[in-house]
Amino acid sequence: MQGAAPEVQQLVADLLTPMPGDYFLDPAEGPAVTTLGIPLHYLLGDEDHALPHPGELFAQRAGPTPIAVPGTHEGLLTHPEEIAKAILAVD
Repeated sequence: MQGAAPEVQQLVADLLTPMPGDYFLDPAEGPAVTTLGIPLHYLLGDEDHALPHPGELFAQRAGPTPIAVPGTHEGLLTHPEEIAKAILAVD
């Protein structure tokens, strides 16, 4: 959440639940999400420095081309208007 005040960063960090590290290393498993019959889009913060690999690699696991949006990994908190505009703009 670079750019956010340190106390806001700490507040959010204290509320997060850690994810298993294998999520970032193992291939995605389960049914192909593209077979569910609903649109799939991948928003990627252009200032996201939290991912261990480029965000485009994670988007490839699900299939869609990532849509760059302003913000960090926690863009819903740091750039909510830009995220909402990106969601409303996808077809």
